[in-house]
Amino acid sequence: MIQNKLIKPKKLKKGDTIAVISPSGAVKEDKFFKPSIEYFENNGYKIKIAPHAEDKKAYLAGADKDRLSDLMSFFEDESVNAILCSRGGYGSYRLLANIDYEKININPKIFLGYSDITALLISILNRSNLITFHGPLFLSDFGTSKVDKYTEKNFFDILTGNIELPFKYSNPINYECIKSGQAEGELIAGNLAVFAGLLGTPYFPDVTGKILLLEDVGEPLYKIDRMLMQLKLAGVFDKIAGLLFGEFTCVVKSDSAEVNKLHPFDIVYELTSDLKIPVGYGFPVSHGNTKATLPLGVKYSFNSKNSSLILEENYLT
Repeated sequence: MIQNKLIKPKKLKKGDTIAVISPSGAVKEDKFFKPSIEYFENNGYKIKIAPHAEDKKAYLAGADKDRLSDLMSFFEDESVNAILCSRGGYGSYRLLANIDYEKININPKIFLGYSDITALLISILNRSNLITFHGPLFLSDFGTSKVDKYTEKNFFDILTGNIELPFKYSNPINYECIKSGQAEGELIAGNLAVFAGLLGTPYFPDVTGKILLLEDVGEPLYKIDRMLMQLKLAGVFDKIAGLLFGEFTCVVKSDSAEVNKLHPFDIVYELTSDLKIPVGYGFPVSHGNTKATLPLGVKYSFNSKNSSLILEENYLT
């Protein structure tokens, strides 16, 4: 029987073991494994790589059963304190129906990622009642020669509990206020394409009264338009308390010069400026280098006029 009470994972400590899985797309950045492992070991942590983390099956990181096995075995492994994902891509959807959410509920630990990992973050939060974390990926964010300083500091500060509540996230990137206002509520964050793809499935979350934070990468403008309209027509934006967007990076160029003059912000503004809730664009949760680590399912306050996102509730034990 899954506990209804929201579960807080234990804070990360030096000497803890961080496990790495590939629940989504096939790893293309194999060369980053060694420097990523060295990075965490040099910072005082042990690393355990999943048996199938480097498997490849077309666009997937191996067979569904193997990716699922890696996920579940690390949640049940008492020596593991946190689980990071190697990369995003595609593949998390395939695991949702077969995850043993009750086992995760009784074996809580830090689980973190972004992009395609959005599907796992949301389903584990809602079905296991475990606080999950929207944050960096093991390879792309920690396997480079120069780890982004904001990403690094925020990652360790949040996961080790080295902050004082209420905690205000700084925003080192360009920000635009679309609709001025203030909101309070639990945070849901993730990739726009993955989040929209959950709509109509049993894994789409109850968004009532929540602050919703969305980002995306590599999408043509018309797809961003379509996905936002899908959420809008489904009434999602009528239920939430606030709407915040990350960066929309690496937008695909069009054959149309008129289209290429547009920025994703233009589309977001056009489709959300009529909402009766605070809306802002440009928070560091994208596929760019600079990323915040955000506990999901706990209370935040959001002021869209000045890009103020404040974590209000304790999320670790």
